[in-house]
Amino acid sequence: MAQGTGKSGQQIAEEHVETLLAYIEGIEERREPLPRRAGELNRSEIARACGFDRNVLRTNPRCKALIDEADEKDRKANYDQLHQAEMRREEKSKTDRDRSALEEQNLRLMAENASLRREVERLRRVEDLMLHTGKTPV
Repeated sequence: MAQGTGKSGQQIAEEHVETLLAYIEGIEERREPLPRRAGELNRSEIARACGFDRNVLRTNPRCKALIDEADEKDRKANYDQLHQAEMRREEKSKTDRDRSALEEQNLRLMAENASLRREVERLRRVEDLMLHTGKTPV
């Protein structure tokens, strides 16, 4: 008997299996992906939604088999969507980095252009001075 419940360990294990099955079926009916974190199945969130400890998903062989099977099915059904979302995030990040690099390059070129314009103007004045006076400025 499990302490304080009046149920045997087998009865509790069977309840966990039934709860997990109902959760998985509900997810599949709603066509939602299983909760993930960094691409891996979020077992803590699943266990919380089912109302039991996450260790049940490791220690109960039937629950472990169910969650592994559901994970495999979910990856096949939703991996493309997950992969596409990941690619969009990476592409946005790359675009942001590229945009930042281009803005930085643009600022450097604008500064260089302004400097060169000042130098051209200075040389133009030196040339005018030489033409009018016939002397080279010191």
